[in-house]
Amino acid sequence: MKVFYEFKTYEFDESMRGYDLLRKLGLNPEEHLIIVDGELYTEDRVIKKDKEVKIVKVTSSG
Repeated sequence: MKVFYEFKTYEFDESMRGYDLLRKLGLNPEEHLIIVDGELYTEDRVIKKDKEVKIVKVTSSG
């Protein structure tokens, strides 16, 4: 899978759950969204190795 996060691209040759992907990248699941081929995924969904993934950091202002 090809993963895009903060102007960087990562490649993985295996399918994995969203939380495993975030863990491998050292990212907190509570602060990031996983978008797979334009669809929002939860951390427990399996991302197939042929997918394109965008990780977005969630920000809040108050």
